[in-house]
Amino acid sequence: MAEVKIYSHNVNGINIPQKRSQLYHMLRKEAVDIAFIQETHFRHLHIPHVHSKQFPYWYHAAYSSASRGVSIGIGKNVPFQMIAKMADPDGRYLLLKGKVLNLTVTLANLYAPNRHQTRWLKRTLENLRVFSEGLLIIGGDFNLVFDAEIDTTTVSRPVSLGGLRQLRMTLSDLGVSDVWRLLHPGDRDYTFHSKVHNSYQRLDYFFYQ
Repeated sequence: MAEVKIYSHNVNGINIPQKRSQLYHMLRKEAVDIAFIQETHFRHLHIPHVHSKQFPYWYHAAYSSASRGVSIGIGKNVPFQMIAKMADPDGRYLLLKGKVLNLTVTLANLYAPNRHQTRWLKRTLENLRVFSEGLLIIGGDFNLVFDAEIDTTTVSRPVSLGGLRQLRMTLSDLGVSDVWRLLHPGDRDYTFHSKVHNSYQRLDYFFYQ
């Protein structure tokens, strides 16, 4: 498979056409091929038209109210043929299985809650284990810090070390690795800034086989 650029972004709602237009502009500027979008705020029965020339194919997991929601956009240059889809009724994960030319690929876009993250992630990854086939790519907003020594500027530990250890084992069993950390083993970089606590954290990840 040729090089494909995958992008993940928590958009905090894109029901407004102007915000969708800003998203399309960003995807075009960054030359993105596959987009993992979290917190779309799409409702089950009120998903707006999101297709564009650059991204003609979109798949969604919506929620009953204007919160949560995840989507995966497939760019026009990716010959993706969907085989199966699993959409969380709570709007927190979307799993797609399909073919890109002769390669079977599973895409998993996750948006973890801000409480009991490890429990939710472990349960979702177990569902993914049964669903997935072929090359597995997991991405999204995990709402937790994997390494408190390097992935955050705060000293607090809101997630139990035991839960993190079990989560790491589950990811290892799936045969996936933290792509950014493999390429930047000692670097500090963050994806979220808390104005309330004046802290930075790396909460967004891609795991790849």
